[in-house]
This record gives sequence, C-alpha cells and structure tokens, in this order.
Amino acid sequence: MKNNSYIPPVYIQIRDILIEKINSGELKSGSQLPSERDISDTYNISRMTARNALTQLVDLGYAYRVKGKGTFVRLPNFERDFVKLSGFSQMLRSKGIKPSNKIVKSGIIEADKKIASLLETTIGTKVYEIVRVRYGDNIPLALEYSYLPVSLYDDLLQYDFENNSLYKVIEDVYKHKLKYSKQWIKITTLYKSEARMLAVTEHTPAFLLESISYDMNDRVVEATRSLNIGDRTTFYTELWPNVTV
Repeated sequence: MKNNSYIPPVYIQIRDILIEKINSGELKSGSQLPSERDISDTYNISRMTARNALTQLVDLGYAYRVKGKGTFVRLPNFERDFVKLSGFSQMLRSKGIKPSNKIVKSGIIEADKKIASLLETTIGTKVYEIVRVRYGDNIPLALEYSYLPVSLYDDLLQYDFENNSLYKVIEDVYKHKLKYSKQWIKITTLYKSEARMLAVTEHTPAFLLESISYDMNDRVVEATRSLNIGDRTTFYTELWPNVTV
C-alpha cells in the first residue's frame, strides 16, 4: 500500500523547531537566534537550508534581521485599542502578551500646572503619583505616570500595583465606575533617564499618550502620561460615518 504521509522539507522542519523554542520561551523576545553556521552544525544541514529556515521565521513575523549582526527574535508589538476603555494589562492579555509591571516611584505630591490641568484641579492639590515600567513578555513597552486625586482615594498606596490593576482597584474597591476617557497622542523622544528605565538608547522615538478618565458622575478619577516605545507600539481605532437622518 502506498504511503501518502507528507514529510515537509528540512528547512520547514528546522523553522518549526525554532518556532517551538520561541513559543515556549526558550528563545526570548529580543534575543539573537543561532547563526546559519550554528544551525548548520547543530542539525547537520547545509548553510543554504539554515538560511531558508531563518528567512521563513522573518517572513512569518517571528524574527527580524539586523545588518551585520544577525537575526533576532521579534520584540512584541503592542496594539493599543482606542475603541474600548480598558487597562494596559487587560489590553496586553487580549493580544496574547503576558503583562508585568515594575514600580519606579509612588507617593503623594502637589500637582504642578501640567498635572493640575490633566486632573482638572488647582495647582498644589495633593495627588497620588504612581510611576511604572510596563512590560509585555518581559520586554519594556512603556513608562507610565499615573495621577489620582488624594481626596477620592483613602490610603490608595496600600495596594500593590505591580500585581494589581489600577483600573480594577478604582472600580472595585473605590466604586468609581469608569464612564469614558479623553486621550491625546504626541510624538516625542526619550530623555536619558526615561531611556535607561526602558532599556533603550537616549532619544529613542516614543509616543506620548495622555489620558483623562472620568467616572459616572463625570469626575476626573485618574490621569495618565504614558511614554510608549515607538517601534513596539501600534495604535488602533475605528471611524464611523456621521450619518444624518
């Protein structure tokens, strides 16, 4: 009886082995993939076959090439959704990206002109400041500054915002159900201190996202300034025609 079992070409087999290593986390996002020579030696195949396997990874979006340096596992690209009002971690999970956070700073400060404008309050008002590096699959994606009026949140800093959603605490603990948010995007570059926290070089291009969130009583309950690394962030929205009857 004729055996019709399909055996894929060797370069496809090697490609799939590498994809499995990427998906399992053995090959980390941003890490360098084995060279053509290393793959050739490891799997006892020709350099051309190894090159074809790496090309397949690039074509499928699992990797990218840097001229003169090699092929690297692609960094996560986070699509920020402007259609739904949701937290950063929730949006990451919806894209299949594992979120994590690192608290850089937290405390109570007096609002300066910029923060007071975002919170629609007066200069000098006491506000909570929470600064976090936001990660996707352990890769830094954004540096986020969150500001909340002290008057609305008793003892807010008792909560661990490395492991708890700020939006969830706002809604579930303090009962400020979010109604809507205003958002603005600007193009900027990272200062040295910001770049260091995000593990990139100074002057790396970034999106500055400023947002103001309101509760059901139309009160400002939180404002955010988020620096999103340019080549790791995509913004998504939807536009509908203005139909008049």
